[in-house]
Amino acid sequence: MITNNIDKRLKQIQAYDSTSSQSIATPKDSNRALDLIDSSILADPKSTYLDPQCGTGTLLLHLVKRLMVTLEPSIPNEKSRLKHIFKHQIYASDIDSLQVLVCKTNFKKAVNDRTFDVNVEQTDFKDVNKNVTCIVSGIDFGTTNDFVPHFRRIAQYTLILTRPNKCRYAATHVHELTRYRYLGVAQTSVPLCAMYFAPEASKTVEFVNDNESVKIDNPHYLPGTDLKQFTFAQEMINLDLEPFEAKYGSYYINANEVVNNPGKVQLIYQVGHDGGPFRKTVGVDKSIITPREGVGVHKVVISKNGNRGRKSVLKYAEPKYGTGHNAIWIKVESKSEAERVIDYYNSEEVTALVLALNATSPANGTGFWQRIPHYKNKNKVKEIYDKHYS
Repeated sequence: MITNNIDKRLKQIQAYDSTSSQSIATPKDSNRALDLIDSSILADPKSTYLDPQCGTGTLLLHLVKRLMVTLEPSIPNEKSRLKHIFKHQIYASDIDSLQVLVCKTNFKKAVNDRTFDVNVEQTDFKDVNKNVTCIVSGIDFGTTNDFVPHFRRIAQYTLILTRPNKCRYAATHVHELTRYRYLGVAQTSVPLCAMYFAPEASKTVEFVNDNESVKIDNPHYLPGTDLKQFTFAQEMINLDLEPFEAKYGSYYINANEVVNNPGKVQLIYQVGHDGGPFRKTVGVDKSIITPREGVGVHKVVISKNGNRGRKSVLKYAEPKYGTGHNAIWIKVESKSEAERVIDYYNSEEVTALVLALNATSPANGTGFWQRIPHYKNKNKVKEIYDKHYS
């Protein structure tokens, strides 16, 4: 079968990519992303597809393999179908001349014809203005905010593989998505997602995982794979309950003020494990202390850098301590109130909310705490939790 050439080429690319960091998505991830494209587009032999950051052309080869199935009713002859796809439907470009050469070679080998004229050219993605039905691309994370608006202007549909939340795709634009799927962690150890944009802007986004999908109006952030957890978190955020007020200390550990002013006031820089002492504190002179360090008040401290899918540890800190810039603190009136905050944070209701919010991003900054309702709202939090989990 002709599709064996495509499979063979994909396996060779995968073997090459296993020794490099070029490919950001596995074959499984690529196909789960392609699942987001409307079936009517894939079944139309007039649909066109462009990858303007094509790299080796791997994602488009997975698409070609799929088109070989969806176009069979309209183009029964397998050889004619393959050539039609590569000649009239598949387009690729890249700013890197070597990648363009590799992509051309891969396409020609998939067709099994070295003389076949494939549609691959060297172009910066910002200079691409070809009107196509659908953009399909695994893009450089740093270009997401530039990429999406540009290609939504020249393509009816856009499918990109990128990094959720940390991809710098502004939260105010999340509602523009049509479908979204969190794909997991790529071989480069970063989270990966698929974003699909259709022409219609309904502000209702369909979130998909392996087993189900949910539609959310005006979502606030991008979820992981647990959609029940996500819908619970969305409802909690929509309630706009009074949150905790979290603050940073003023100084990084290598700041001149810290390095050049040693003293007896201990600033917490690493919170450490639950049940143990603070992992790292640095002594500074009281002359450099500002209200931002929290010296002189009872507080709960937490690392601003957590672990994806895990909760960070909260600890009580006496008034004698302050915090550095990579620890967050929340003011309390006493040690007993700190213990109430920590117990509330460790409840199953707040645990579900915390894990939902850091499912794709480990950062637990002050913005994160703006989404955690204050413990005075614990009865309302439990009510909403029971609604979703009972």
